[in-house]
Amino acid sequence: MHQALLVSEVLSEIFSHLDENLGRYSLSRPSKTQPSLEALARTCKTFHEPAMRLLWAKLDGIIPLLGCVPRLHQLIYRSTSSGRTEDWYHSIEPLSEPETHQFLRHAARVHSLAISFPDDDLFHLHSILPLETCVFPGLLSLYFMVVRPQNKYIYLFLSPTLRRCALAYVHPDLKSIVTRLPALEELNITDSFHSTADERALLSDSVRFCNRLVTLSSPPVDWAAWKHLSSLPSLLRVEIRKPPYDAPSGPLHWDMINFAPFVNVTSLSFQGNTAGYTIAILVDALPWADAEQLCCALSKRKEKQTLETIAILCDHRTLPEPSDNSLTVVPYLLSFTQLRNLRLSPNCCTHLDNDLLLKAVSSWPHLRVLTIASSQMIPAVTFRGLFAALRLCPHLLRLEIFMDAANIDIDPKAESFQHAALQNLDVTLSVVADAEAVARIIFSMLPCVNYVSQRHDFHAAMRKLWADVNGHLRVLNGGDFELHMSESDWTTDGSEGETD
Repeated sequence: MHQALLVSEVLSEIFSHLDENLGRYSLSRPSKTQPSLEALARTCKTFHEPAMRLLWAKLDGIIPLLGCVPRLHQLIYRSTSSGRTEDWYHSIEPLSEPETHQFLRHAARVHSLAISFPDDDLFHLHSILPLETCVFPGLLSLYFMVVRPQNKYIYLFLSPTLRRCALAYVHPDLKSIVTRLPALEELNITDSFHSTADERALLSDSVRFCNRLVTLSSPPVDWAAWKHLSSLPSLLRVEIRKPPYDAPSGPLHWDMINFAPFVNVTSLSFQGNTAGYTIAILVDALPWADAEQLCCALSKRKEKQTLETIAILCDHRTLPEPSDNSLTVVPYLLSFTQLRNLRLSPNCCTHLDNDLLLKAVSSWPHLRVLTIASSQMIPAVTFRGLFAALRLCPHLLRLEIFMDAANIDIDPKAESFQHAALQNLDVTLSVVADAEAVARIIFSMLPCVNYVSQRHDFHAAMRKLWADVNGHLRVLNGGDFELHMSESDWTTDGSEGETD
């Protein structure tokens, strides 16, 4: 054996490549990985511990650990056809002290753990353990989807090393929980919709004890908690999810954000029908006029130096708003020089032309994803204006824009410019007059775009026009690609394929 293989850190690095999900926030292991790690663990003493650390690092439930108890092993791993029933654990006696040691044999190796049904029906097996005993001393990530009354068992999993914690709802002991987690960096309350006013008050009190948060995803918090969050230098991402229907609403007061510095935050998100108490940068169902006020306020803040993602998705069901036929929100966004992902979907008649598009993108040199599209927009961007803008966006990966595709004002044979980065293009809100000419422009100037993405909710006639464009593109590319046109091609983050 080579001497390098005697170094545990070297072996761990080599073995880690067997696990495709290692290093991600994943709570289940691909089944194809487990047999390989088991074989390595049995190979020799040198391989045993590094392989076992990876084998037990991520668990989807505690049943694998119960399988280490001889009395339970056959019940757990016996196939259903041999007589095992889904409620086998209801008649099982709690673990004895020796069996508890067997259960805990690999607990120290577990770094990421998901607890949900049927794990919550197994907690009675651990009645010998005091409720406040932490049985996973090295746990880093916990996904605890357990409801009352079994939620009291969460203390078994509260390791002081825990960095990421996802809870089904605001736990009644949340304040006590977060005070036990000095290393907590990510807190996620998954069921924000059903949170009560008392639970949101408890959440707000608890958040103020979190001093190392990097990510928060939760129901709304009060102003005191918001002020605490805004002063955390570690905080990068905040997502405030849509409050319940019975949540009180109020007028917007954008001047109230003046106290909030948000030193290093890169993504602020608010989803809801009102935004009277929050700074937001991913906004869902907000009237366009309010979105303009929001962007105006944010443009005066320090956040403009760090924010990377802005998405304003206005609700088309809101009342019609007066408009001067221009995207008046854009000037407020020009100061966000670190912008990488921008998505605007106005709910009123707006106008974007070549000059405004060029002025906008000249302020965003790091742009990766750009979406400015609405069925109510006036198509005024031409191919010439589009490619003038693309020259200033060398890193752009995904583009969705409403343009005048019927106006062929560029000759691809006379142009030497090619955008080498753009991979996903959606201009299918636009009417096409000459499908072959449009296909040749895309083929010549966008070499990484094999087809134009289409959304399934478009009018059939519009889909047919762009299907003709894609048909010509297929011929130009030698027919060597398949069409995969779906909404799944589009995300806001633009992370896929990104490089800095």
